[in-house]
Amino acid sequence: MKYIYITLCCIIQSNLLCAQQKNSIVNEDLFTLEKTSLSTENTEFGAFLTNNNVVYFTRANSNLTANNKNESDLNIYQGVLSDKRTIIDVRILNEINTKWHDGPTTITSDGKSMYFSSESFNVNKGFKKEKTFGEIKKRGEIYLFRASRINNKWTKKTPLPFNNIEYSIRNPSISSDGKTLYFSSNMPGGFGGEDLWKVNVNQNSYGEPKNLGSTINSINDESFPFITNNNVLYFSSNRTSELGGPEGLGGLDVYMINLNKNQEIINLGTPINSEKDDFYFSLNENKKIGFLSSNREGSDNIYLITPNCHLIANIRVINKETGLFINNAELNILNEKKIIKKGLTRSKLKCRKSYNILVSKKGYESTKYNIEANNEGGEMDIIIEMHPNKNPIITKKEVVLQPIYFEYNKARITEQGGFELNKLVTVMYDNPNMKIFVKSHTDNVGNKLYNKKLSNHRAKNTVEYLISKGIAKERITGKGFGESELKINCENCTDIQNSKNRRSEFIIMN
Repeated sequence: MKYIYITLCCIIQSNLLCAQQKNSIVNEDLFTLEKTSLSTENTEFGAFLTNNNVVYFTRANSNLTANNKNESDLNIYQGVLSDKRTIIDVRILNEINTKWHDGPTTITSDGKSMYFSSESFNVNKGFKKEKTFGEIKKRGEIYLFRASRINNKWTKKTPLPFNNIEYSIRNPSISSDGKTLYFSSNMPGGFGGEDLWKVNVNQNSYGEPKNLGSTINSINDESFPFITNNNVLYFSSNRTSELGGPEGLGGLDVYMINLNKNQEIINLGTPINSEKDDFYFSLNENKKIGFLSSNREGSDNIYLITPNCHLIANIRVINKETGLFINNAELNILNEKKIIKKGLTRSKLKCRKSYNILVSKKGYESTKYNIEANNEGGEMDIIIEMHPNKNPIITKKEVVLQPIYFEYNKARITEQGGFELNKLVTVMYDNPNMKIFVKSHTDNVGNKLYNKKLSNHRAKNTVEYLISKGIAKERITGKGFGESELKINCENCTDIQNSKNRRSEFIIMN
C-alpha cells in the first residue's frame, strides 16, 4: 500500500457481547466479496458508490515515466455500475486531478460537492524546506480540497481552511446531510500516529476539528473513515493488542462502530479482513453494495461487497417483576429442526425464517420467544422477560409443569427439560404415595407411525430421567401418543401451534 498517505447488547456472558466486549471480532459472514474489473497489477483503491450508480475511485498511473514531471502517479477516476455489477464507462477526472497525488474522494448526497485529498504543493507556500544530506528539498503534506459540480463538470477547487503544513489531513468522508466531514490526520492532539477526526460543515464554513476519541483511536494508526447514511462508521486500523501483536488478523483491518449507540468498535473479521492490508471499506446502504480495498493478492485491488441478508438478534433477558437484568441465563435458539445457537446473546440469523429462543435459569420459569426474521435483515433488539420460579400446579388429575421442550426429531432430555422435570421430582418426594403416568405427544408434521415411535422414545427417556433422580420405577410409567391427541388441531400449523402440540403431560394415577 505504498500509495496510502500514512507512514444482544447483553448482560449474559457470551462469545460476542453486542460489541460490548472491547476489540470484538465478528464471527459472522456479514458480507460476500468479489474482485472487480477495476483491479489490475497496479494500484486501485478508495472506491465508493453514489445513489446514481457512479463509482469514484483512485488509480495509479501505469504510464508514469521518470521524464514526465507533469503526470501524477495517483489520479481520481469515475465509472458507472452496470446492472450486471460490472463497472463501465471508466474515465479519468481531468478537471479534478493535478500533477500531484490526488484521491481518495467523497461526494455529498446531492452530488454537488466533492471533497478530495491532494498534495499541499497545489497551494501557495504549500511546502517546507528541509536539509537532507546537505541538499535543500521541499517537503509537502496532504491537504483536503473541495470542488463544486457546475454544468456537469467539477470546478472551483479550494483548499479547506484547517489544512496545515505541519501535518497531513486526508481520506475524507462526508455524512449524508453534508454537515459532518470525517477524515484522518496526524495533527497534534491525537492518540497515535494517525487518528480519525471530524469537523462541522456549514455551507462554506467549517468548525474546529474534533478527535473521535479513544474508543476509536489507538496508539497506532486509524485511517480511511467511511460514514454511512445510518451513521455507522467504518475505518481501518493496525491497532495492536496488549501483548504487542496485531489485534486483528494482520496489517490494516476494517472496523465498524454505530455512532448512534454506546458501543465499542467491532473488527469485521473474515472475509473482509485478511492477514494483509484491508482498507477503505465503503457501503451504499440504499443499494446494498459496497467496496473494499485490499492488497491480499499483491497489489492494492478493489473488491465489490454485497451484504448477506442476516438478522442480528441482540438479546437481553430481564426479570419480569423487577425489570433487572438476569445474568448467565441458558439461551438456545432453534430453527424448525434443531438448536442452531447456544449461549450467544448477539446471534446471526437468516432472513425469511422463523426461530424460537428458549431461555432457562434456575429460579425462573423457562420461557420461549418467537422471532420472525424479516426480508431486510439488519439488527433487532430483543428483550425476553422471565418470571421468577413458581411451584408446579398440582390438580386432582395432573402435575402441571412448564413445557418440556425437545429438539426437532430428537428424544434427548434437554437442559431446560431437566430443569422442569426436577420440579416433578421434588413434588414426588413431597408426596411419596403419588404415582405418575407420562403422556408424550408430538405435532402432526411427518409420518404418523414415525411420530408415535418418536413420542414413545420421549416418554421412555422422561421416565428414565425421573428414575435416575431417585424416583422408584413402580411410581413412574409412560407412553407415547404421537399426534393422536393434538392440543391444537390444525393443518399447515404455525411454529407456535406445533410447539404447543409437542408436549408432555404428567397424569396422577392415584
